[in-house]
Amino acid sequence: MSGIPIGEDGYYHPESEVDVIALVRKAVAEGLQIRCRGAAHSQSHGIYTDTGTGDPPVRNTVSEPNPPKGPNLNLLFDRMNGLRWIADDTVEADAGIHLGPDPGSPPGTATLEQSLLYQAFLKGYTLRDLGGITHQTISGFLAMGCSGGSLQYGIDENILAFRVVDGQGNAVWAEKGSDLFAAVGVSMGLLGIITAVRLKLTPLYSVYGQERTTPASGDDCPIDLFGNGTAGRPSLTQFLQDVPYSRLLWWPQPGAERIVTWMAVPGVPLNQGVQMPYEEFGPSEAGEEVQEMAAAILFTIAGNLDDLSVVPAKLNRDFENFEDGLALALDQLGLSAGLSKLLAEVLGGASELVVDAAIKILGPAIQERLPTAFPKFIDLFQPMTGKKGPKTFQDWAWRSLPMDNAANDVLLGTEFTEIWIPLEHTAAAMQALDAYFRNGGLTATGYNATELYAATASPFWLSPSYGGAVFRVDPFWYIGNAGNPAEAGGFYDGFWRTLRDAGIPFRLHWAKWLPEYDLPGWAAYFRSQYPRWDDWMAVRAQLDPHNVFLTSYWR
Repeated sequence: MSGIPIGEDGYYHPESEVDVIALVRKAVAEGLQIRCRGAAHSQSHGIYTDTGTGDPPVRNTVSEPNPPKGPNLNLLFDRMNGLRWIADDTVEADAGIHLGPDPGSPPGTATLEQSLLYQAFLKGYTLRDLGGITHQTISGFLAMGCSGGSLQYGIDENILAFRVVDGQGNAVWAEKGSDLFAAVGVSMGLLGIITAVRLKLTPLYSVYGQERTTPASGDDCPIDLFGNGTAGRPSLTQFLQDVPYSRLLWWPQPGAERIVTWMAVPGVPLNQGVQMPYEEFGPSEAGEEVQEMAAAILFTIAGNLDDLSVVPAKLNRDFENFEDGLALALDQLGLSAGLSKLLAEVLGGASELVVDAAIKILGPAIQERLPTAFPKFIDLFQPMTGKKGPKTFQDWAWRSLPMDNAANDVLLGTEFTEIWIPLEHTAAAMQALDAYFRNGGLTATGYNATELYAATASPFWLSPSYGGAVFRVDPFWYIGNAGNPAEAGGFYDGFWRTLRDAGIPFRLHWAKWLPEYDLPGWAAYFRSQYPRWDDWMAVRAQLDPHNVFLTSYWR
């Protein structure tokens, strides 16, 4: 029915909304599923169609670039990435345009110059808030319910309408203020395929901020993380309300207890000569690559302590990525391309040999001593702020609000469950998690940080912040860890059960890890947390009568 061929990469590559309509109608006519991929920043089972009968399944992980095999239709919007100005401050953005550059997209399709934020910057505009990275497409970022870290600003205020193709191939605008807008805004691709978003942009602004690492408790901590506030130290709730943009990283491991406080305030536009962008790592890109590779080695070993024999194989892709990144960084230092490549290969190869030898020779000692030595590694990677004072920055908001953009998606591949808790339960949630960590030790905390931040209320029915502002808890899970964190008894199960048993209500980010056990029980729980759940389901039944967007994962 559709004359659009499937690409060698397994994707259909529509070039227009007409193509999308044709592909939806093909799915309906042939009884197939159809789904769309943005930047693949979500758990893969939430992005793709089901796997074909007899084909190997796609692992449920972030940054999975390859769609499942089989007859179902998986779309990639790398050819639908335009931006049209329809007024001085208003644009219509194609679904496939990325917020910023995306190194994981097909070459030449998601550069800085092609990005929404950069094109808006050139005309003096931006978005009101942004998440920790800007690799995502605009449609994927919004449809999955992503958010920045602010209780004062939200990207929702920039959204005017969604253009959506429903499950029968009909295309309509979902305008702000309508029920269709409220349903489509966070719909995970289950109501239709968003082909464009209309946005009223915010005048360009800067941010001024700082990052400080302190103990997680006591007088040296700037926030009363677990209480209602003291003289000179606000409660966590008050801090999140008072600071325009913020993000905290909590290292709760015994002996390492510390908090990294990132905070920023909006300011007037900058003069070109005083820009000082936020730097998550060191000042040189070569140094960044070395730091990230060292972290990848540590996290992979820590996440596979029960069977260190798997570590070398799990690090293969990391070392390849490290060598490529290091070669590019050395190029920028003025070395020739050949010399840069040679030095990168030598350093990468030597590091790989050292790790392999250490695993073979020192494996039992590593297994015995790493749990107690782990705080020393955190001192290296995340030292306390010293006499020099906090790290400061002042920069355009679109470039420094995404504080994790410099993180390598391969070397620091991180997954998480994102727990959205009504703001009024912040103190109770922190107290429950603190007790859980203290009782459970490293089994409960894991070997990574837990991210803490907030989000404004959302108008979208299935947004985890629909109906009120929220406090968010993101326990990090390194992508190379052993096991499934979302199964019964898995790493995330402890977080979910701790909060639910304490009577603290929560919702989960749809794009991240969701429970993979007791599905009827969890479905009933989440249905009870969303007052417009049944209204959303009614819209879904109307827009997708043939279930072309519904996969076994979402079912």
